Parts: sequence; C-alpha cells; structure tokens
Amino acid sequence: MISKKELEVALEAVKWKKGSLGVKYEQYPTPSDVAADVLWRAFLKGDIAGKTVADLGCGTGRLAYGAELLGGRALCVELDLELLEEAPLEERVLARVPLVPLRRVDTVLMNPPFGTKRRGADREFLSAALEIADVVYTIQPAGAAGAVAALARERGFRCEVLAGYRMLLPQLYSFHKSRKRRTEVALYRCERIKGR
Repeated sequence: MISKKELEVALEAVKWKKGSLGVKYEQYPTPSDVAADVLWRAFLKGDIAGKTVADLGCGTGRLAYGAELLGGRALCVELDLELLEEAPLEERVLARVPLVPLRRVDTVLMNPPFGTKRRGADREFLSAALEIADVVYTIQPAGAAGAVAALARERGFRCEVLAGYRMLLPQLYSFHKSRKRRTEVALYRCERIKGR
C-alpha cells in the first residue's frame, strides 16, 4: 500500500505543460500536494479502490494517475490532445466537457475551469460530473459553496466541503503580473442521494 507522502512524490513526477488551447480553457496544473490530499480523502471514504474513476479536464492526468495508484480504474478525459498524450494512463478519452462519452462511472475527480474566462464553464463541468457519477470530488473557488450545493441539489445530490487549500498558480499567461499567485479554493464532495 502506498502512503500519502509516496503518493505526492509519485504525482510530482507527472509533469505538466502549458496547454495548446489557450487561456479560454483555464488550463492550470493541480499542485501535487493538493492532488495527493484530494485523492487520499477520496480513498479513505472508499471512493477510489475498486472503483471506476474519471478525471474530467485531466490535463496530463495527475488526478487520474493517482487514482490508479490507489487501486482504481482511471479514465482521463481531456479536450487538449497534446496534454492528453502526456498522461501516464492506458485509458484516455479525447472529449469536450460537457459532451463526455461515458455512460456511468463510480467517482469523478476534477479540478475544472472556474468560469472566469468563459462564463458557465464551471457549471458545465459540474453538471457533466453529476450526470455520470454517484460521487463527485471537485475543486472550486472557496466562495462557491452555495452555487455548488444548489446545482447538486437540483440533480439529487448532497454536498459537503471537505477541505480548503491555498493553491499556487504559476505565471502561465501574458496577463499574469506575478510569477506565482495563491488562490483560495475548496474541495467539495457531492454524493447522490439514494433513490434519486
């Protein structure tokens, strides 16, 4: 069994590169420490080992790879072929969210766009995840709890905030003024209400 620290080290080895689709798609890496914590929490709740896990907007597949290391069957879903080809996974799906060609998975893990460059992108990702999974882990802005919970309720889910992070965003785009910027985010876990 891998430890949380070993998981973080393994995730750090999954290199990230700037995507080819541009800022409109809000492509940012999930820091390995944050990814390891998200995965570890999902693992402890029984949502990874022996489950089919999809990472929507996977980039180079850091979350999906971690799910495989923890005993899940991971599917990497990404629109950017250049990034998808870097993912160290067998099962990769080239697709644009919300048009995800998956019928059902057990768990979705994702660090989706926050909708700052394309209004509603965050809602598209969450809607797609709630459509195909019974449990969804999503990283969202810290102040988004009300919006996340409302959409989840509409779809027959209940949500809780599991953790907060100060995520470090590297200087990737021309409009970034500083080399590194911290942004406050939260990890939300949404679970389908039985019978819904």
